Amino acid sequence: MKREKFLSLLGLSIAGTAFLQGKDRPETGTSTDCNDPITPPVPEGPYYKNENLLRADITEGKPGAPMDYVFRVEDEHCRPIQNALVDIWQCNAEGHYSDFSVEKTDGQTWLRGFQHTDEHGNCRFHSVFPGWYQGRITHLHAKVHVNGKTRITTNFFFPKSFQDEIYSDKAMYPQGPNPIAILDDIELHVDKDTKRHDTLLMNVEKNSKGRWVASYTIAIA
Repeated sequence: MKREKFLSLLGLSIAGTAFLQGKDRPETGTSTDCNDPITPPVPEGPYYKNENLLRADITEGKPGAPMDYVFRVEDEHCRPIQNALVDIWQCNAEGHYSDFSVEKTDGQTWLRGFQHTDEHGNCRFHSVFPGWYQGRITHLHAKVHVNGKTRITTNFFFPKSFQDEIYSDKAMYPQGPNPIAILDDIELHVDKDTKRHDTLLMNVEKNSKGRWVASYTIAIA
């Protein structure tokens, strides 16, 4: 599905409401029939747990800039995939993950959850903008399962200028802006350029109610 049509279905205008948008994702060697790039993988990382939390609101009261994540899951022919399971997890504003002893968060489940896609291939989460930690650029983790099989494990990224604006609120994000460069990221440093990062860049806009919405079309081959 073309980006403009996807955004219109979400109630986001193409002009006028954008604050700092992600740049158009570049065409890669593998793309769908409607020219969306097939979503590339990024390793799972050390902080995944299958908490089996079916919910749209994953915040559990954690502080941070309110943010909605909206995903469309489609196949290589641009057909929406209904009932795909989209599982996401992220760190909090201080860069920590829930339910890990090394983080001193055993038994906590904040900022984790999954949703099933509807007949249009869409699902939405309510969250807060993530913080960051050493070695990684700011990111959101995700897995997509279809018919009981994991089809993609990846990260999603955000425009740097948008991040810096959010991180300027030191009361909410005490670490300030993330200084890690894309090619210094521990998961992306193997890349010779920023193409994978750019392909995974979410589009960030404000909706008609003034809430930040980060959207992405997950294309699965």
